[in-house]
Amino acid sequence: MSAGRSGTVYTVGHPEPVTLHRSFGPACEAANLMVVTPGTVAYLDVLRRDIDAGKLTNETAAADLAKPSVSRALRATAGAMTRKGPGSLPPFFATATGTRDGRRVTALARLADTPGASALLNDMAEATGLPLALGLAQLLDGTGGHLGVHPPETAIDAERFFLDLARHVPDLPDDDGPRDGVVVDVTTNE
Repeated sequence: MSAGRSGTVYTVGHPEPVTLHRSFGPACEAANLMVVTPGTVAYLDVLRRDIDAGKLTNETAAADLAKPSVSRALRATAGAMTRKGPGSLPPFFATATGTRDGRRVTALARLADTPGASALLNDMAEATGLPLALGLAQLLDGTGGHLGVHPPETAIDAERFFLDLARHVPDLPDDDGPRDGVVVDVTTNE
């Protein structure tokens, strides 16, 4: 990983690996990863196995996720012991590896380490609802998007999005940090 950060993440079935290739055409592979605790990934795996076995429907699994059952939590405990955690990885980030000036580099973009960013990332409703509202504001005022169905990376203006995010999340931009609250660490891979 980059900037002295390392840990374990898990793949998740989101559409970004497909849409990023269509939107930006990178000459590489793309994956969507989840930074999650060993206990959470073990519990999700218990739910997945029970859905696959026909013991749960998607709806009953969602209810069990909101209010975990004791029996599934106990089954997940054993699985949690065998999984690795996120280590020093930020809770939300994007990373890319490529070549700059003939040298292999890794760039890691993350939210600035501030109380506002921590509060945002610890509240799933706000962490998903606020970006949705900021993107919708661009669509409503005509700044971003065009008719049809499009992935977020082509439907909104990214620079405006992060500036708006920094204005809505208390303390996101550091006094000494970036004005949009995003930090990019670049490391040379030797």
